[in-house]
Amino acid sequence: MCLFPTSGSSSSKTQYIGSVKVDNTKVFSSPKLGSTLLKTLKKGEEFPVISSAVGDSAGPIIHKVKSGNTLWKVANQYGVSVSELQKENKLTSSEITVGQSLKIPQKYKIHKVVSGDTLWKISSKYKVTTSDLTKLNNLHADTVNVGQKLKIPDYYYQVQLLDGKKGWIKTSQLQKKAQKPVVMGWTHNESKENYTQQIKQPNLNVVSPRSYTLTDSGNFVSVSADAKFVQNAHKQGKQVWQLIGNQFDPVLTGSVLGNTKKRQKLVSALRDSLVKTKSDGINVDFENIDPKSKKDFVLFIGELKKALKPHGIKVSVDVTRENEDPFWSKSLDRKALGKIADYIIIMGYDEHWGGSPVAGSVSSLPWIKEGTKLLMKEVPAHKIILAVPFYTREWVTDLSTQKVKSHDLTMAEVNKIISSHKLKKAWDKKTQQNYVEYTSKGEKHQIWIEDKKSMKLRIDLVKQNHLGGVSAWYIGSETPDIWDVYQI
Repeated sequence: MCLFPTSGSSSSKTQYIGSVKVDNTKVFSSPKLGSTLLKTLKKGEEFPVISSAVGDSAGPIIHKVKSGNTLWKVANQYGVSVSELQKENKLTSSEITVGQSLKIPQKYKIHKVVSGDTLWKISSKYKVTTSDLTKLNNLHADTVNVGQKLKIPDYYYQVQLLDGKKGWIKTSQLQKKAQKPVVMGWTHNESKENYTQQIKQPNLNVVSPRSYTLTDSGNFVSVSADAKFVQNAHKQGKQVWQLIGNQFDPVLTGSVLGNTKKRQKLVSALRDSLVKTKSDGINVDFENIDPKSKKDFVLFIGELKKALKPHGIKVSVDVTRENEDPFWSKSLDRKALGKIADYIIIMGYDEHWGGSPVAGSVSSLPWIKEGTKLLMKEVPAHKIILAVPFYTREWVTDLSTQKVKSHDLTMAEVNKIISSHKLKKAWDKKTQQNYVEYTSKGEKHQIWIEDKKSMKLRIDLVKQNHLGGVSAWYIGSETPDIWDVYQI
């Protein structure tokens, strides 16, 4: 999906998401209760799990009282109650003194030994070490007895919080679940026969055809969703997230989204079509929204998610890279949308758009790095999909007037220009892309190239930040070698 209305079975590795099981869950700076408390989380909050570690629960935890400590402060630091702390240390009041040693109570899962159990089997079941089991339960041998009750150590998961910050949470307080990274491609201006061929790439696991368009009458949507296309995609192991666009029309968008009955009709029509075609998700690509419709857009996504959740249909929302434009950026409440939608797709383009008076890259690496970092302040990383350009632009500057115009190019078209003019690529350190230029008939031609090298750097960005996946605008404009790196 274009940012502006101009011309122009997977090998993914499993990632893990931690869902907070209880309110007031504490996040520590290290896998140790006595470390700095970074944040407390609410039940249901989710973040990427990026590693795990043996914690401090296999042995006693002792806190030495410092100046300014109170029993409440100590209890809060370790995530226990004051009464639990008093009971563990046989305290009859809340008075404590500097230098006093307090034993921190710990809660353990209990395993009752059954016939056939061994220490190794038990440690494997709970993913703890046999040495920690031995230490915690004061075992003097490797044998265990039927009926014996064993305390199970509580380890830690490291999670990535908002803004890329990392912290540690006890495993007992997180529900860990698998999530396969999304490797997605949009389809554009092709026949359905071509789409069927293009989506055969083994690294691709989600495809998004433009099937719905916002309208001003009827159910407020025109529908071209193709059940046969979905069926063919499913046979190839691909999910289908049907795309709905708003024609870049702020007036139409405001008229529909600002009316409760119109929104309900739109949501119902989308739900019925998605269920009927057995689609897996929807991609909402509403752009150029009037800032007055900001809250209504969030309401629409919330109502759509509620209608589709019982059917297991995913909701993804496209957002621009943050900028100062009121219609193209400021009208999007990214934080609120991120709480509702399953995925937020950041359009990693157009840094320099078609019609820009200044020539430049469609998506320089520093520009999209900054945009991703800004989005990660408001949306958990595992919900973010980075959209990358499978296209670029040729910029033509009239050397007499200095006026600039541009042409959209596929990767193959760029290669033809390079070959026909015998150009040599030069690495542009500023944009982190290959670059070519030449002069002909009083015009300067410049191309910041999208190729295997630039694509790999963006895929690396996805991996480094533990993002939920990658998408491309659009399938069919790439060269075949791109698929070697277009995977996570």
